[in-house]
Amino acid sequence: MKIKRIVVVILLMVALVPTSTAQIPEAEPPGWEIGWESEENVVIFELDPDTYAFELILEFWIENTYLIPIEVDFETEFGIASFGELVQVDDPGKVSVPANSNESFELKISCQTSCALWSAQNSWLTTVDFTATNYVAEQAQDSQELSQKIQPSSIYGLEVTFEPVSNGKGPKINAGTYETIDVIVGLTGNEDDAISKIDMYFRGCPQMNFDAKDSGLEAGTVIPPEGSIFSTTKGTVKLSAPSSHPDKTCKFIVAVTSEGNGITYTGEVEFVVEAPDVKVEDNDEDESATETSDFEVEDSSLPAISSLLCILTVLLSAVIRRN
Repeated sequence: MKIKRIVVVILLMVALVPTSTAQIPEAEPPGWEIGWESEENVVIFELDPDTYAFELILEFWIENTYLIPIEVDFETEFGIASFGELVQVDDPGKVSVPANSNESFELKISCQTSCALWSAQNSWLTTVDFTATNYVAEQAQDSQELSQKIQPSSIYGLEVTFEPVSNGKGPKINAGTYETIDVIVGLTGNEDDAISKIDMYFRGCPQMNFDAKDSGLEAGTVIPPEGSIFSTTKGTVKLSAPSSHPDKTCKFIVAVTSEGNGITYTGEVEFVVEAPDVKVEDNDEDESATETSDFEVEDSSLPAISSLLCILTVLLSAVIRRN
């Protein structure tokens, strides 16, 4: 009986113990794999706001589970072909990855001179396509591809210009009349912007007046409305000179503040105000009358000379009679 009990206990223990094959994971076949260090969907790189220069470093890894070293070479393409002409791509070249190892490398994308402004809008995202090819004994085996969306940092900026302008000056205004001028506000950045504040004023001509109520230029105006880069918006402003305005060179100034960066940008246009012609009277008659008056004064002095002669004559006659 004891022997039977012992056998039953042993059988129960064996049944409860899991089989060893269930605990051993299946061995994966050897191979290699590549991937980005960062898992961000979009990588943003910093643009210089003045030169648009930038440097972007994308880190990636290669894992080799073969029992022998492998060599990997690379090729890079941009989703928008024109961007590839503007930038310099520095990949690590053909690299060797030891057996059963994981190595990290860098892909550098940069522009230092003659750089262009890239749009920061989501509709203009650029994709970097990165192809890695595995070589064994100088023979290409297989390739793997990586893609990464990249986007420049946002740059905000506005500029103010005027039309029409000829030889650096706006339209001439005659005193007592008005002229119109187009005020153009455009983007100099790579992101949508808006006017948070706008001021208009004259310099050197306090008598001048302007009317911009129908121009459409006001706080809250979005530039550009259609969302494309380098767009502009414009409005027509009436410049009026009163009839008493003298001949003078004036300046009309428009200052707009960017909602994106809070900086105020100023534009100015110079123009001339001409006063009406004043008729100058002829002074020849006045001068002739003055000369005639002078001669009459001289004639009125002659009687005084005749009276003196009469007195002298009387005295002379008296002396002669006495003798």
